[in-house]
Amino acid sequence: MPKDTASITAAWLTKVLQQDYPGTVVTSLYLGTIIPGTATKVRLLLSYNEAGHAHCLPPTMWLKGGFIRHDFTFDESFVWEAKFFKNWAPSVEINIPKAFWADWDEGEQGLVLLEDLAARNVSFGLATKPMTLDQQAGALDILACLHARWWNSAQLAPLRSFSNVWDAADRVVMMMLEKDYFDRCMAMDRCKEITGPYRDRERVEAGLRMQWKRSLEIAQCFSHGDPHLGNMYFETDGTPGFLDWQGWQSGPYMHDVAYSIIGGLDVAERRLHERDLLEHYRQRLVANGVKDAPPADEVWEAYRRHAMHGFMWAFTPTEMQPEEVCVAEGHRFGVAVRDLDTFGALGV
Repeated sequence: MPKDTASITAAWLTKVLQQDYPGTVVTSLYLGTIIPGTATKVRLLLSYNEAGHAHCLPPTMWLKGGFIRHDFTFDESFVWEAKFFKNWAPSVEINIPKAFWADWDEGEQGLVLLEDLAARNVSFGLATKPMTLDQQAGALDILACLHARWWNSAQLAPLRSFSNVWDAADRVVMMMLEKDYFDRCMAMDRCKEITGPYRDRERVEAGLRMQWKRSLEIAQCFSHGDPHLGNMYFETDGTPGFLDWQGWQSGPYMHDVAYSIIGGLDVAERRLHERDLLEHYRQRLVANGVKDAPPADEVWEAYRRHAMHGFMWAFTPTEMQPEEVCVAEGHRFGVAVRDLDTFGALGV
């Protein structure tokens, strides 16, 4: 598999597309926009032979994977995303991009050929532009459908899990809590809404570890893992969809829910509507067949605790997300942990 953009060739694309689209030959290839980040996205402009056209393959696609590496590169995430699109995506009935091909070299590289959503004239989520209340409810509809599909399922047992405190304490999160880096972030605008005990590095780490540990107390499901605005798109009628699947996991249902509500709404909207949105999500679980949906009081307490995960937005390196995104999300979660008394809910 190519590990740099120079190795993306028409011959290689022909080989991989022929696996599901027999006879296809890529007759020309041009590398367009390249977007770096946690993963690298490369827009491909393509021409095909008659067989490729007969399969209705599109003139543009995105190839996503580990092409540009940095200090916070997490190679396993590229493999996980490829595994999602190859093994799990066919079983979910939610709005996600079409994958034309996905595969991986274990521990080294994972690649996915994805549809170019611009051809559908979608708009892409921006952390600097909070969702409307209807869009947020739509995002929770998607998460409830996904969560219900494998609610407390035995099929989750072999999957990686953020619910386990030792698995969750990976090198990327711990790098964000190194003292010098933490202190630098605290002096920046992204942390201006963080006050009182939430400026204490050791207490933040204790809060994270307690949240991971207590995640085992509630129902586990197939979790998107990273449902923030930058991983979303919206159809022309406003219907949301989820783009990025590097962080999927077996995990607590509230991991996705709290991350989406707090990170997706303006602070004032979140304060007014969070309880109603949590009840909306709970009812959608029931509608999707969950017979043991959690009671409202459990949902609220889990929500208070899980604000801790999104709190780490304030310490996200710019190699992974632009500064304006870290500022917007850092402010929302900095306010939320105070509003919800997250340390109090965690007992740290």
